[in-house]
Amino acid sequence: MFQQPPRVVALLSGAAVSLLTSCGDPGSMRVRLQAYRPLGSDAQRLEIRAQLTGVQSGLRFKWFSVAGECEPQESEWPSTVFKFGKTATRDRVSVEVWRATERVARDEIEVALDEELARQAAAPLPKVELEITTIPPYEPEGGPDTRAEIGGRVSGELAPEYKVVVYARADAWYIQPAAYSTHSIGADSTWSTWTHTGSSYAALVVRPGFDPFLRLDVLPRAGENHVLARTIVEGARK
Repeated sequence: MFQQPPRVVALLSGAAVSLLTSCGDPGSMRVRLQAYRPLGSDAQRLEIRAQLTGVQSGLRFKWFSVAGECEPQESEWPSTVFKFGKTATRDRVSVEVWRATERVARDEIEVALDEELARQAAAPLPKVELEITTIPPYEPEGGPDTRAEIGGRVSGELAPEYKVVVYARADAWYIQPAAYSTHSIGADSTWSTWTHTGSSYAALVVRPGFDPFLRLDVLPRAGENHVLARTIVEGARK
């Protein structure tokens, strides 16, 4: 189910920030930074998340910026909250990933405060509700040779351009059933698709502009990256 996405310049909708550039060091451990600002939060604050590939046991994360602040500056969890400096509208946030006394990966991301996106981000979300009614089995190992049906219902303030995106969790969250897949919401407000199996399953209602990452350690919440609603269920146990 794994396919490493290309390194691209991206703009995460629902975040009042432009992502200008990001690059990673080669090696067995890879890290990629993403920046989010949930709708309605302080425009000066961003959540910076590290998406990882490789063996992830025993890691610590050290966070740095040029003019702003990171809280926490060091932790065992792959995220931090960054705050722009008082007069800064641009900055560079970096992370060092350590295992014991060895630095195993590093990445950095340039961020720029965007006042127009901040204004849009403060606007209320459409009221959308989402449920999964057809739940695939609990199969933690998952794999490319597995298959099961998944489906559900969407209600609320819907628009024709809204889509459903499905993820299944094995060692991480993988988009289903193939790269960049999105699924239409029917006239009866239902949706369905097939998926590779995993331990848990997630469905997102998204609007145009959503960036469908192929693999995620942390799923976006409602208000991030054009996500309007999100639900997660554990696989059905026999």
